Amino acid sequence: MTEASPRPLSLAFMRGHPAQAAFVLEQLLPREAAELFAQTPARLGSAVLAAMLPQRAGQCLQALDDQRALEPLSPMGTQATVALLRQLPAARRQQLLKGLPTATALATTLLLGHGQDTLGAWADPDVLLLGAQRRASEALAQVRDSAPLHSLIFVAGADRRWRGTVSLAELLRAPDNATLGSLAQMPQQVLSAQTPLAGAEDHPAWSQASLLPVLESGQRLVGVLSHDALRRAQRMATPATPAAAAAATGQRAGVDPAR
Repeated sequence: MTEASPRPLSLAFMRGHPAQAAFVLEQLLPREAAELFAQTPARLGSAVLAAMLPQRAGQCLQALDDQRALEPLSPMGTQATVALLRQLPAARRQQLLKGLPTATALATTLLLGHGQDTLGAWADPDVLLLGAQRRASEALAQVRDSAPLHSLIFVAGADRRWRGTVSLAELLRAPDNATLGSLAQMPQQVLSAQTPLAGAEDHPAWSQASLLPVLESGQRLVGVLSHDALRRAQRMATPATPAAAAAATGQRAGVDPAR
């Protein structure tokens, strides 16, 4: 690697194999890995940093100055950003939050306000939340513009209380002038943001849906959580012993940890 930029082979490897690149970087000293991230395009660095164990990725961020740390954080998903910022001292965390895009900073702060061992900390806030008075035609236009990750539109009242969901299929069938409030349906099962991670996979709601809303007090929507994301959260939230961390990185990189 030259002082000016990482070798092309390094960038190609990171692009094609972000999980394996994350494993390699986890074996370096944080300062050495941070030097590589400082010379890597933001979106590529974001993908590899998000694939690393949060503790290792947090150490890399801590070794970067604020500007360099914000470059991979800004395009990163909210959940990955939260997982990394939890690894930083409070003062540094607050400093970086100030430099994030406003919407990302607000969503990240919301999740950081929930204990790491609760569902609220792991809900995905990147949902399309629209007012109950919005027309179906307006909502469809926003769906086309924003390309939401989930096929549900979440509806809120003027008091920001959650009013239910509208599926994309229902929205396509609805009259243009129909309001989202008139179309919204309240799911039978939701999750509380205060529910502990431990044992949450046994919640009866999972027998009816694989993606559930997570609500905090006042019926305010924190985000959504899938059963797969819940299992990942339980693994990440469990304090790792050195042996467990080695096994996790080995399995992710396709390496037999017993070798």
